[in-house]
Amino acid sequence: MPSLPFYQWTVDDEEIAEDAIMVGIGGIDIHMLAVGLAYVEPTASIYWCARLTGRGVFEAGGEMGPWSVPDALDSAHALRILMGYDRVVVTMAEVGIWRDAWGRLADQEGY
Repeated sequence: MPSLPFYQWTVDDEEIAEDAIMVGIGGIDIHMLAVGLAYVEPTASIYWCARLTGRGVFEAGGEMGPWSVPDALDSAHALRILMGYDRVVVTMAEVGIWRDAWGRLADQEGY
């Protein structure tokens, strides 16, 4: 059985990984549930910084969702290979939104 992908992550919207395809995950967090909002599956967007790689020159851009999180992560890995970026990282509204089925998170927050 193949191992699950490993991701560096942050909940800081201001943190950027210039060498990575970034997947931003959002949805209903525990605080929203506590005030009575209905649960909605998390969704994701994909984005990247401008970069020169061995595959070419890429302007900053993204693939705005909403994507399902598994689809966004799969697409981000495909884009990483296609564009020659170094890795895929994750930005989340809160770490509690993450599901183990999507992969493994680094023990410490930060890119």
